[in-house]
Amino acid sequence: MNPTSHSHDTPMDGDDRLMDALLREHARAGTTADEGFLTRLATSLEAEAETACLDPLPASSAPKRPSHRLAWSLGLAASVALAAGLIWKYPLPNKSSGFRVAELAHASGAPLHTEIPPELIEGTPKAITVPHLVPVPDKAPVFLVPPGTVLLSKGKPVTSSDDNPIIGSLDLITDGDKQAGEGYFVELLDGLQWVQIDLEKRATIHAIWLWHYHSQRRAYHDVIVRISDDPEFKTGVITVYNNDYDNSAKLGQASDNPYVESRYGLIVDGKGTKGRYVRLYSNGNTSNEMNHYIEVEAFGIPN
Repeated sequence: MNPTSHSHDTPMDGDDRLMDALLREHARAGTTADEGFLTRLATSLEAEAETACLDPLPASSAPKRPSHRLAWSLGLAASVALAAGLIWKYPLPNKSSGFRVAELAHASGAPLHTEIPPELIEGTPKAITVPHLVPVPDKAPVFLVPPGTVLLSKGKPVTSSDDNPIIGSLDLITDGDKQAGEGYFVELLDGLQWVQIDLEKRATIHAIWLWHYHSQRRAYHDVIVRISDDPEFKTGVITVYNNDYDNSAKLGQASDNPYVESRYGLIVDGKGTKGRYVRLYSNGNTSNEMNHYIEVEAFGIPN
C-alpha cells in the first residue's frame, strides 16, 4: 500500500492531514531537496495545521489531547526552518525520504570559530571603483559547519606561482597569526598569482577563511578559490569561490561579488568538496598591483 495515500472512505483528522502533507511533499521532491520543496513543505504544514485547529469536532467526539505525531510534525517544521540555509551547502545523498527527513532535522550544525585579529588601519585609503562591491562587515560572519569540522591547514606546506616572495615567506600563510603590519604578511609579484596549501591528506572541506591584507581598506581582484586532489590542478578541479567579474583570469565567469578587506576576513563555503589541495588566486588590488596574504585557514573533516 502506498503510505502517502488514504482511503476516501475514511476521513483524516488534523494529525493525519499534517502527516499526509509531509509525506506528499517528500514524495514530490524526489531525491533532490531544493528551495521550492522547502517552501511547499512549510506552506502545506501551515495550511494543514490551520485546518486541524479550525475544523469542528463531531458532536460525539470528546476533546482530544495533542498527539505525539502532531508535536513531531510541528517540530520537524521548525527544524526545516533552521536547516533551510544549510541544505544547499550540504546536499543530501540519494536516500529514502524518511532518512533524508532525519538528516535534515539534525543539519543545524555549529558556528565556525577562529581568532579574529585586532583592528589596525594604516595609510591613506584609495578609492575602490569595483562593481557590485560587498560592504565592509561590522562584525565577524556566522557560518555553520557539520559536527567534527576541524582546522586542517595549520602549519601545512604552502607553494606559490611566485616561489620567491618580495616580502615575507610562504609559511606565514598557515602559521596561525592573522595580525596586520610588517612581519605578518607575504607579498607576491604583480599579475595573476596563486598560493596553494597541501593539507597532506584528502579531506571533506567545509570552509576556507582567508585574510589578504586588512590594515588598509582595499579590494583584491580575481579572488578565486579551487580544490583538487591533483597538485597541478589539471584534473578534478572544483571552484568554490570566484569574484572575477570580467573573466580576466580566464578561469571562468564570476559567481561571487568582490569584497573589501577587513580584520574579519572572508569565509568561503567549501560546499563539502573532497580534496587534498586548496589553491587561491588574486590579481593585484585597488591600492597597488601586488598580491598579499596574511593567513588562510581551511576547515573540514579528514577522510
